[in-house]
Amino acid sequence: MEGEDVIDADRALPTGEWTHVAVALGGGVGRLYLDGVEAGRNDALMMTPLLLGRTQRNYLGRSQNVKHPWLAGALDDFRLYGVALTAEEVASLRAGTFDRWE
Repeated sequence: MEGEDVIDADRALPTGEWTHVAVALGGGVGRLYLDGVEAGRNDALMMTPLLLGRTQRNYLGRSQNVKHPWLAGALDDFRLYGVALTAEEVASLRAGTFDRWE
């Protein structure tokens, strides 16, 4: 697949504090949430998680492109769900009240 699918945020991540980051992908739409609030959206995604395939080049905290920098930060509580979470579910995940068990 040529090109890259990108979801740009409407603001930068703050430095020196924890930020809840969530991405929901479904139906060709990608949504980026920061602290439970939608901060970016792409309505024309071409890539799906399945297209990433089984590879040793899928990373957390960096791109597959070696020219891109690593994340200068820490990750905690990484989760994958089998469905795209709704805005309400992402907000409840951030608030610590999310009870989905899938």
